[in-house]
Amino acid sequence: MIDEIDRKLVELLQRNARLSNADLAQEVGLTASSVFERVKKLEQKGVITGYSATVDAARLGKPLLAFMRLSFGTTENDGLNKALTRVGELSMREPGILECHDVAGEDCLVLKLRAAGPKELQALIADIRESAQSARTVTSIVLATIKETAAIAPAAAETAEG
Repeated sequence: MIDEIDRKLVELLQRNARLSNADLAQEVGLTASSVFERVKKLEQKGVITGYSATVDAARLGKPLLAFMRLSFGTTENDGLNKALTRVGELSMREPGILECHDVAGEDCLVLKLRAAGPKELQALIADIRESAQSARTVTSIVLATIKETAAIAPAAAETAEG
């Protein structure tokens, strides 16, 4: 578990990973060297796993966003595991698949897709269907994004009592 200062550091870095240690220190009331050590420990613990830039997909030529749900026609474990593996492997090498989630419920997988336009999305869907073989797919195209973030609000630090 992380303490309140670490939680604040994580929140600040998720908002702006380019903040200097001096800026972070001023926000949390510590020295820059203390902040440096705390951030380093958060990285070592795997709380902070990396730093990235947030980009505008449309300006990079990929304005079309879609979500695909896959359900496999088999209840046999071996066949299901093979299908999940094939789609998982495709998702690791295909840059148009932004996310691939193994989910509980009616569907087996949910994928987040990005494409330049309908023809590229159609080709991507065809690749996924070929990889999945006997899967039923439902694809929804996003008309507008209301909220999209990768930021996670850390759980509040536990008190000594609890």
